[in-house]
Amino acid sequence: MDLAGLYYDVTMSSEKDANFVSMINSIKEDVTSLVTSHIELAQAEAKESVGRLAKSSGLFVTAIALLNLAFVFAFIAVAYYLNTLGFELWVSFLFVVGGLVVSAIFLGLLAKRQVSKITFGTKTAQSLTNTVQTISNLRSGSK
Repeated sequence: MDLAGLYYDVTMSSEKDANFVSMINSIKEDVTSLVTSHIELAQAEAKESVGRLAKSSGLFVTAIALLNLAFVFAFIAVAYYLNTLGFELWVSFLFVVGGLVVSAIFLGLLAKRQVSKITFGTKTAQSLTNTVQTISNLRSGSK
């Protein structure tokens, strides 16, 4: 092979390497840009969702407050209705208060019953114990 052909092969090889490195760098930049764009999109969506959640929460709290106020007026109306049935006004309000207290006690007992049914991690702990025992049995059985 002559010297000019060898120079041409070396030059072409260097150009191919440079093109390959350039192509890899371009791919790396494109992937970086794509990942960055996805992260920015996720951040924008999260900000929008948090904003909507905050607005919804405010509306929900206001609705609950208005509903509580409506219940108060309903109980006042019940007390006045009892008054029209012939009870003194203060007795009518005591009946309403008594009904509310009985309802609160009943709901509190139901809540206590539900809380007593709550178990924290007992299934996980049992599963972990079973796994450890199984592994121990396998290890002792293989000896």
